[in-house]
Amino acid sequence: MQRAGSTASVLKPTDSRAPVFIVGAGPSGLAAGYRLHTLGIPSVILESRDWIGGQVCTHREAGYLMERGATILPSAYKPVMDLITEMGITEQLIPAGSIIGFARDGKIHDLRSQALAADALKTKLISNRSKLAMVRFGIDSFRSRKSLSYEDLSLAAHLDTMTPKEYCQKHLGMSGEVYEYVIDSTVRGVLGTRGDRISLAELFFMLNNILGSKLWAIKDGYSAYTARLARDLDVRLNARVKEVVEAPGGGVNVTWEDAEGSYTEHGSGAIIASRANHIPELVPTLSADDQDFLRGVRYTKVVQMNLGLRKAPPGIAASVVQVPRHEDQGLMAFTLEHNKAPGRAPEGKGLVCLMTMCEWAEVIWDQDDDTVLRKVTQAAEKLMPGFSDDIDFVQINRWDPCIVYSRPGLYRELGAFRARRPPDSPIKIAGAFFSSANMCSATASGERAAREIAALPARALA
Repeated sequence: MQRAGSTASVLKPTDSRAPVFIVGAGPSGLAAGYRLHTLGIPSVILESRDWIGGQVCTHREAGYLMERGATILPSAYKPVMDLITEMGITEQLIPAGSIIGFARDGKIHDLRSQALAADALKTKLISNRSKLAMVRFGIDSFRSRKSLSYEDLSLAAHLDTMTPKEYCQKHLGMSGEVYEYVIDSTVRGVLGTRGDRISLAELFFMLNNILGSKLWAIKDGYSAYTARLARDLDVRLNARVKEVVEAPGGGVNVTWEDAEGSYTEHGSGAIIASRANHIPELVPTLSADDQDFLRGVRYTKVVQMNLGLRKAPPGIAASVVQVPRHEDQGLMAFTLEHNKAPGRAPEGKGLVCLMTMCEWAEVIWDQDDDTVLRKVTQAAEKLMPGFSDDIDFVQINRWDPCIVYSRPGLYRELGAFRARRPPDSPIKIAGAFFSSANMCSATASGERAAREIAALPARALA
């Protein structure tokens, strides 16, 4: 059944079962739909927004190619890279600028992402004494790699007992420049939160599975990836799901609405790829413990702005710059998109993306765009003096929710949540909150949920 807003005609399925309903057309829901499609299982994706991709959203205007959300593609994103190859769009991959800048005292110190450890030994960002103190940190990070899964970070529960700052104080005997300019700066730059609040598992995850690998870009922007995932799927936009419940004889009943009315349809199963704290409203039959866990998952806010410049800021080679709190309390990081990949800005011009910390986003959230622009660019002037004089295009985005705000204990609770979920239930849950929140974790979670649906016995899918 086709409705207004579908992005593609429904292909004839090779499986006779009723469709699997997927809630959410972000990377998780689209990856689930794509994987079901390759298995011959029909699906219907219901998305409340008027676009696909969630926070993977490319925008073209005034000659600029801008990412409104996700902006980097590390080679460590293996599930995403594998899908790009499987879908036959490897021609979209282009090498990205892999220099990561770490700011200190108004200067940007460059480290190569694919040679992060080696460059860290040579950098003047921190003293030689501090570099020696980081040896154990490097060893612990290396040892943690096997437990840092994109599908399930509860496998790293042994790391989920303290914050990165507590780890530095307890195990390294340090909380000075290494913490301020390397560890906390990395946490801020990737998550927009602070190293004295999140789980240690997050820190080791980002060092092993995000930073420290070659960076790529997608020639036509990140949306080329989600558009290809969605190409052969039945995606219904502006469709708000009200309830998903198991049907008495097997399968599920899904109630949803759009501008034309309200519907209740039967499906062989459902994959809920929504933000965690919204899921209890959609699936009211979840246990009290499951509802408590999901409602307790918090998300950050981020104000992000893309600024087209008449000329690129001079003297900066990095494509990503991490901003420690001593440089500015409110900025989490900024990217220089013109350094990342060709075609992001018109010839001779620059494109900078500024992102705020969650705490600052909450303060400026309701302020008008002109005020937000003035405050955020003033902060960035500390590291790019005079750049705001060259602004000729502005695009501001407010993301709420944005990234999962982890805390020590979150991933141990996730492990208990996963253990409680009945394996034969036709309702599967997916989303980036199953691991450190990023586009790759969302993708891996969606594929996992699709495999679980496909493996269910026929009696559960009637």
